[in-house]
Amino acid sequence: MFQKTGTLLTAALLGLTATVATAGPVAAAPTDTVGGKLSLSKLILNPTERGYQGSVELTVTNTGSESDYLYYKMREPVPGAFQFRDSDCDSVDMRVEQNRRVANCSSPGYATLDPGESFQVTLDFHVLTDPRNYPMSMGGGWVEVYSVEQDEPVASRSFGALFRSTTGSLIRPRPYVQDTQPDAAIESVGPATLDPEGSGMLLLPVTVSYRGDAPHNSLYIKASPLPAGSLIYYTVPADGPVGSDLALVPGLRMMPGEVRSFGLLISPPTDPADAQNVITLEVTTSWHPSAADADPSDNTAQTTLAVAANG
Repeated sequence: MFQKTGTLLTAALLGLTATVATAGPVAAAPTDTVGGKLSLSKLILNPTERGYQGSVELTVTNTGSESDYLYYKMREPVPGAFQFRDSDCDSVDMRVEQNRRVANCSSPGYATLDPGESFQVTLDFHVLTDPRNYPMSMGGGWVEVYSVEQDEPVASRSFGALFRSTTGSLIRPRPYVQDTQPDAAIESVGPATLDPEGSGMLLLPVTVSYRGDAPHNSLYIKASPLPAGSLIYYTVPADGPVGSDLALVPGLRMMPGEVRSFGLLISPPTDPADAQNVITLEVTTSWHPSAADADPSDNTAQTTLAVAANG
């Protein structure tokens, strides 16, 4: 533990002769200036119309003798379950352990805590898997609290997730076995039509599906090789501008068995004859680290940008 004893030690050395001459009771060592306490509620995941959802109440207390900035790191107990949105955790600066994301999290508003002061946060979790009629459990999560004054954690706790059954039971849970490989597929693509909104672009309809509960952040669709002059500019519904041959599938994560249809707004080729060129669409899954698709044979489909005469 870091102790602010430098000044006291210097004074003691300078006055060593006088101290020896007038020996008295030995002074007690100063109290540690750094300390922290951590408490966690249980993570109960309840069945919903879209998987399981639950939250944890986390409380961090400064038990040191001076004001301190305390922050924490959290490893999710269920891969892909932690919801970064509306949290003080960084979704970019993170690592992965045992397929679980480890998030770096600040105190609310980067606040400094006075001695004895606490902050409390709610951590939300959402598991996209089909609810079962029996309870389940999964471990592997932990929280570590750190002070800016030292490298080692000042407090830590492990925690797991308990899935409530569709009948409301939490008794005798079975282990939750999650898929480890994503399984995305392209169900259909095309034909291209003119954008009904009058943008002058081509609208290429695409339908994709997801066939498991492996953790993932999102799905992407790539069109290649696009003819000269053609780029994906938007998706319909829009998830922001694209401007390349790779677009985010609107709606982010998908449930097992979910099918999602959307459109790609693509600029027409510079040479109209190139609309007859065959392009390949490929769906991929984003996760950290990336994993091979369980069945890559259904990840691609071919089409053209040619518009039918009545299109």
